[in-house]
Amino acid sequence: MNNSDEKWMDSEPGMDPDSPKDQALLWVSRLATGEADADMLARFERWRDSDPRNEKALNQARQLWLLIGEPLEAQYAPTMASLPARRGGDGGLRRRGRWLAMAAALVMACGLWMQWLLDWRHDQTTATGQQRIVALADGSTMWLNTASAADVQVDARQRHVRLVRGEAYFDVAHAAGLPFTVDAGAGQIRVLGTAFGVRRDGGDVVVTVQRGRVQVSGGGTPAVVVTPDQAVRVHEGDRAKPVQQADAERALAWHTGRLMFENRPVAEVLGELKRYDRRIVIVSYPDSERLRVSSIVDLARIDEWYDTLGQSLPVQVRRIGPFVWIRQSPEVQRTAAHPTDSASSSG
Repeated sequence: MNNSDEKWMDSEPGMDPDSPKDQALLWVSRLATGEADADMLARFERWRDSDPRNEKALNQARQLWLLIGEPLEAQYAPTMASLPARRGGDGGLRRRGRWLAMAAALVMACGLWMQWLLDWRHDQTTATGQQRIVALADGSTMWLNTASAADVQVDARQRHVRLVRGEAYFDVAHAAGLPFTVDAGAGQIRVLGTAFGVRRDGGDVVVTVQRGRVQVSGGGTPAVVVTPDQAVRVHEGDRAKPVQQADAERALAWHTGRLMFENRPVAEVLGELKRYDRRIVIVSYPDSERLRVSSIVDLARIDEWYDTLGQSLPVQVRRIGPFVWIRQSPEVQRTAAHPTDSASSSG
């Protein structure tokens, strides 16, 4: 395994980068998402061929996903198969639907198994699309966002939380002489009484303050103080941690069940929504980076937002079983394919 492969394996919490079984589980889950590029496929092949134990572990991992996927396939396949068949030479939508249902079942099975594998050892966890409010022993409150995990040590002698992954919002009760600390990998946070959010973003940590003052250290640089409507990103190896202005209400709105976006690219908004939606979101719109939107998304009614998106922008949103497909509207496609026809008809 080369250095880039080792770094990737090391970045997965709870995984042993020296275990062929753990490596195989990671590879199967990554490849099953359908997002593997040429570089990842090349790394996978190098890993698979580097040790006979890897090939054996890979076969076992594939069998495991197939076994777990069977009940999920049974759940989604009838929905897909009940769709009207399409006339054509490729077998129609019915055959394609069964294939997609199997693919979705396998991807979801990967996600469920990996979720359990990563969560069983932590105090507080949330699955994709789930949020949890945790009342701590000192009177503080922790909101745990989607796909997050934390270990909590709060009693009369200590107030400490380790954010293993994901995102959390803290409303900390004041306790003189007993600071509240959060360890989030690259960043460490220390407060007495305040409200703030912490998000692990890859190897970085982003701290956003809504009330009070927060001291943030880590990254091998001196600690900085962050005040209301400010944020700081901690990255290992950076020479400094610049504090920037932020709209804390918007950035931390998730803990009230909403996401708030102002003039953001649709691709960015959809990427954020994927964190909250267990379904497979497919975006096939070439200009999704150029389309911009200002919106408030109710996380309990994501489908309603998808419907609004299809009404306000030149996109078509289709929900088919476990898939959400966002593509260019047929009118835009026809205009792009026949610009001269469109120009002559408008005249």
